[in-house]
Amino acid sequence: MKHDVKSFDLWIFHRDQGVPRYLMLHTSQEKADKWFGGGRFWQVPGDFFASEDEGAVEGVLRNLRNFEVEPTAIYASECVYTIYNRRFDALQTVPVFAAELDGPFEIALTWEHAESGWFTADECHERINFWGLHEGLDRTRTHVTEHPDLPPEFKLWPLQGDGSG
Repeated sequence: MKHDVKSFDLWIFHRDQGVPRYLMLHTSQEKADKWFGGGRFWQVPGDFFASEDEGAVEGVLRNLRNFEVEPTAIYASECVYTIYNRRFDALQTVPVFAAELDGPFEIALTWEHAESGWFTADECHERINFWGLHEGLDRTRTHVTEHPDLPPEFKLWPLQGDGSG
């Protein structure tokens, strides 16, 4: 069996009157039928690193460019989980990152997703089927979005004084 270490999850969020709201995508029936035995599910945007040399920040920024949005910050959620992904018939080790935006945006859906929405953490938990997504959201909340004094070591971009951003 293959072991894929190129994928990542990305919790994209903005703050609505101080409350984090997270972007989630609902799979289309076509995607569900093609790879998941007809089961539709909610998921977060994620991607694959373009190469073994692409770093986390570069991968996240490239992924966000696909949505035509610019983050205000990118964070490590201090979570990595391993799953079996039937679509790729592989074990996947998935690091989790978070990207903060100034506000929500309308996502242009592709054939893979039938709908999207911005949800509170509790609303996300109600929609999630997969353990890794629950764990990733919980870690994102405790380490990033709901941390009372966000530790600077979790912020990956922009870094203080590096001129990026």
